[in-house]
Amino acid sequence: MKKLLPLLALLLCACGQKPAEAPKISIFCDHIWTVARQEGISFREAATKIREIGYDGADVRVLQDPDELRILDSLGFGHACAIADIDYGAGEQPEMEARAISFLETYGYDRLLLVTGLMPEGSTAADRDAARQRIAAFAKRVTDKGFCIMVEDFDNPRSLCYNMAGLDSLFTLAPTLGHVFDTGNYLFAGDDALVAYGQFRDRIGHVHLKDRTAPDNMRCVPAGSGCIPIADIVGKLVASGYDGWLTVEQYGSRQMLADSKAAYTNVRQMLE
Repeated sequence: MKKLLPLLALLLCACGQKPAEAPKISIFCDHIWTVARQEGISFREAATKIREIGYDGADVRVLQDPDELRILDSLGFGHACAIADIDYGAGEQPEMEARAISFLETYGYDRLLLVTGLMPEGSTAADRDAARQRIAAFAKRVTDKGFCIMVEDFDNPRSLCYNMAGLDSLFTLAPTLGHVFDTGNYLFAGDDALVAYGQFRDRIGHVHLKDRTAPDNMRCVPAGSGCIPIADIVGKLVASGYDGWLTVEQYGSRQMLADSKAAYTNVRQMLE
């Protein structure tokens, strides 16, 4: 995408979405590695098991081992999203910015989740504003190259993206910055996920389906089995015409393969 479009069209086109398709279900590459460790098998064997469950794509990191990327491609995993951890609280980050853009160009990913790092303890309003300005400048660079760049609601109070207010501040500075809607992190911040969905719907270019045990227990459980209204959110996304990726997220699972099967089954039922 080389032309500037209205915000929603820009995000949808840049994120590679096509009309009249159902959302696709993906998983974190990190979770595939967890399966490998827990089951005592290789990464390829774990990825094969995840693919056989039905997952169509994977969220990967821009520092991912190239051999792992080749394995995912060989098994037919789609390029759901690339993730770049760039610590803007520590100042300018030209090297990591260059690596993130190079990854997109080299491996054919068109969506980038920017994890912006945590602000240092005692940071001032001026420090936070300077970090936001750095993020906005990088977002423009990425968007100008035709890629979709997004931030998510991140579950740490020191993040600039911790809650709805923090995201609003960033979106004001970066008009084309998209949103990875994480269903479980708004609860962590004390915000209502459905309210946040209504406020940020036009910016959503990617979705993380994270469920939690209860409002007073932040442990992750398979999507659709906890306290987050994931079925309602998925229903709203589909009704709105969203046809991008739904990435299952369940860090901390002690039975990742079984939880991945349960999450896939639940999400598939929501889509049907």
